[in-house]
Amino acid sequence: MTRRNVPLTIILSTVLAMALSGCNVARLTINTPLTPDSVAFITEGRTTLADVVDKLGAPDTISDSDTGTVVTYRFLNAKYSRVNFGWLVKPWSPVDPDLVFSRSGLGTDAFELLCDGNWVVTHYAFVRHRPEPPFTPYPF
Repeated sequence: MTRRNVPLTIILSTVLAMALSGCNVARLTINTPLTPDSVAFITEGRTTLADVVDKLGAPDTISDSDTGTVVTYRFLNAKYSRVNFGWLVKPWSPVDPDLVFSRSGLGTDAFELLCDGNWVVTHYAFVRHRPEPPFTPYPF
C-alpha cells in the first residue's frame, strides 16, 4: 500500500464503521419451524398420528371436525433488520436524522393434519404462511 492510499483507506474504514454501527438484526423463533423436508415422511392414508408425534413432538392443538380430527402445529419465525443511514451525518448535524431502511417478517405459521377416525393422516398442509415482505424504506 502506498502512502497516498493510507488516508483514503482510513476515511473509507471510518465511514464503513459508522454505517455499520446503525445496523440492527434480530431473530425470534418459537417452537421448531417446520419445513416441507421435515414433514416429507408423512404419507396420506398410511402415516398415523402416533408416527407424526414420534417425529415432530406433541401438537399445539387437537380439535374435532365433521370429517375427523384436525391436529395443528404452530411455530413463529420472526426476523427484523434495520439500517439507519442517519448515523453517517449525526456527528455533523444539530438534529438526530433518521433515514431507516427496515424489513420484518413477523407472523405465525401453522402445519395442520386431518386424521380420520382411526388416527390415520388423510390430508396435511402448511397454512397461514406469510410471504417475505420487500424492503420498506422509512421515512419515505
